[in-house]
Amino acid sequence: MKKIIYTLTASLLLFACGGGAEETTETTTNTDTDTTLEAEMQEEDLLAMNDVDPRTYGGEKDANQAFIDEIYPVADQAENNLLGSYVGEFGRNLINVTLFKAKDGKAEGYSVCAGNFRKIEGTFEQVGDDEYSFDMDEPGDDQYDGNFQFTLNALDETLIGEWTPFKKEGNSPKSYKLEKRIYRYDPGVGTYPEASERLLTENDVMYRSEDELSEMRNEIYARHGYSFKNKDWRYYFEGMPWYMPMGIDIRDKLTDVEVENIELIYEYESYFEDYYDDYGR
Repeated sequence: MKKIIYTLTASLLLFACGGGAEETTETTTNTDTDTTLEAEMQEEDLLAMNDVDPRTYGGEKDANQAFIDEIYPVADQAENNLLGSYVGEFGRNLINVTLFKAKDGKAEGYSVCAGNFRKIEGTFEQVGDDEYSFDMDEPGDDQYDGNFQFTLNALDETLIGEWTPFKKEGNSPKSYKLEKRIYRYDPGVGTYPEASERLLTENDVMYRSEDELSEMRNEIYARHGYSFKNKDWRYYFEGMPWYMPMGIDIRDKLTDVEVENIELIYEYESYFEDYYDDYGR
């Protein structure tokens, strides 16, 4: 059975995390902007290809992910207890707001939410013994950008505030309460931890349903903190206590074991596409 990989047919998120627009489905080509969509295909048109490494398929590494990788873990977190990643519900989605600089009244950070990355920067001031008030803006070059205002409690490590869109049309304000979390890759979490812990055999996958195979494959990406654009997988994994949205292009974080397992799962998903009526009988 040939090793396969997807053409890029994906559900693309057409709005920033704060936006209120609906998601649509469209077909894309393999461009520099489509670097991690292989993690979330659902109704793929599968092409037979040999020896394609999921870590390199899709072009160069996303520049925003390169920025995240340079920042995380936050280098000065031990010296400055305001810094770090704060995670929680943001409307229907899960958001990760990471602060990597807070000094002399100026703050910088970024957010990862619903497959999107946005830088944020602004000001802060101390308003209590352990409380700090922040006022931070997204760049403003996207129609769904907005302003974050929040109070950070350094003692209980919470961040509570409001997000207000710069443009009201198609957007809605959001309230949020985020808690400080530290991301650690754990291959043992999830429904199918074996897909990250050891090489799978054909017996591990040949009797799985198409949905099970898709979950097994996507779970590999989720363990690495991939922020899914596809809303079905996003909502599913954001409901898992171990999941934390960390990035938008985690291909180079896949282990050798995971790469081989992804390719094997691909093969059987391709088999479903070709022989669905007979499979498993």
